[in-house]
Amino acid sequence: MSFLNGLFGRKRDSSAELAKQRLLTVLIDDRYKLTPEMMAQMKADLAEVLKRYLPAIDAEQIEVTLSRGEAHDLLKADVPLRRAPDSHPNR
Repeated sequence: MSFLNGLFGRKRDSSAELAKQRLLTVLIDDRYKLTPEMMAQMKADLAEVLKRYLPAIDAEQIEVTLSRGEAHDLLKADVPLRRAPDSHPNR
């Protein structure tokens, strides 16, 4: 029986954790009053500024998220960079 409880209990735990994360995301979004349109504009603005310094940025792949940290909330930007072809393949 404990095998089945462990097997099915994990699904509840992961569902509860997912629900908790979704609630935290909603609360953070509500705290900062950032609409989806504002987040999209922020993403576009970040891409524009970063392209001045890093032309290899793929603006469509940038992800901007708000999350809750231990002591403070976090604004996180994941900015993938396209790799330039290696001009020195023997290095």
